[in-house]
Amino acid sequence: MQTSGQALNKVAKGHHYSVETIQISLEQVIKCGSSLRGVEKTFELYADFCNQGTPSFSSIRKWLGRIGLYELNREKEYRSDWIFIVDLTVELGAEKALVILGVPQQLLESEIFPLKRGLGHQDIELLALEIMYSTKGEYISQKLSELTSKVGRPLQIIADRGSDIQKGIKLYQENYPEVIYTYDVTHAMALLLKHELVADEKYQSFIEQCTRCRQQLQQTELSFLSPPSQRSQCRYFNIERLINWAIKLLDSPIDIQGRTGTKY
Repeated sequence: MQTSGQALNKVAKGHHYSVETIQISLEQVIKCGSSLRGVEKTFELYADFCNQGTPSFSSIRKWLGRIGLYELNREKEYRSDWIFIVDLTVELGAEKALVILGVPQQLLESEIFPLKRGLGHQDIELLALEIMYSTKGEYISQKLSELTSKVGRPLQIIADRGSDIQKGIKLYQENYPEVIYTYDVTHAMALLLKHELVADEKYQSFIEQCTRCRQQLQQTELSFLSPPSQRSQCRYFNIERLINWAIKLLDSPIDIQGRTGTKY
């Protein structure tokens, strides 16, 4: 009879590496957020202390892809308390990806709300991922109906108000009028901020000066003081990072003696 340790050290069927090596590789990526090449370097670092072998980053990527494929294709639990989170990826080429995540209301009430925390990737399930050449509302409504037949009717759908998604959900609600459509609070707040700040001269001047500051500091010994970079899209989603940087900088007594004797 094999022990759990012996089972882990056994070479996985159809693979060159042991189950333990594959498990350690995937856990570093999923639980620790390590990069694929970073995991490869970690195995190289400890090669003299253990007999695990050093998988390449491409092998780790394949293992991760297989885990993702399993998660996508495995049969999902049929429930009556699903909450769907729906979004479309930013368009790259001719296709977009329709992503539908799910979280049970029971989980929210028993684990998320009592701890007053946000959702993590471990709390949600990937219910559907569709690559679409057309994201017309009729197609989105069709995908939602197909998913409903597999996992059950949701209590609520959370999404932004993009024209295609909004139309698709409203068409879906014609068949399921009891489903609640909730505007994603992140998008709602970002649009409110944009409405307030896009024409605000003081804020726009602040953004311009942050950009100039970053350009002037990035190749100097004071580069660590540079403001966080802004995303070209969705920049109103992360305003607090820039504001917090400015507040911390203003509250910090900066008195750095340079090599030339100049104080900054």
